[in-house]
Amino acid sequence: MRPIVCATRGGEASHRTQERAIALARERNAELTFLCIVDASFAGPLNERLAAALDDELRRLGRSLLHIAEARAQEQGVLVQTVCMSGPVRKNIQAYLHQVDASALVIGQSRPNVMNQALGLGDADDFAETLRQATSVEIVVVT
Repeated sequence: MRPIVCATRGGEASHRTQERAIALARERNAELTFLCIVDASFAGPLNERLAAALDDELRRLGRSLLHIAEARAQEQGVLVQTVCMSGPVRKNIQAYLHQVDASALVIGQSRPNVMNQALGLGDADDFAETLRQATSVEIVVVT
């Protein structure tokens, strides 16, 4: 069975998204990957040293959030792995889906905010439609 990928970044909305991804993986007896992509570009132009330090801190936070999600899935008997990446969120999600030949992507529809705009996330439904057109992956948007 092809894996299910859940793009996550923490918070209450991500908890609901993670729970939906766990349920889907259980229903389909599929492996689940929690994917966290950090993008330090929201901080604006930084010198190389500061950019590397910020990226390192964001990755550390991302890995901590993934560890919590992983524990939730394991408690429910789901085979799970975690991946933390850096760079543009949309581009990396699409590339990762191709890389692992995912069957489904579970994403959350969070309220519009400054951080979503800074990261170029925009609306999850628009992103889902773009991915549907670019891949053969089922997209599940959790509200």
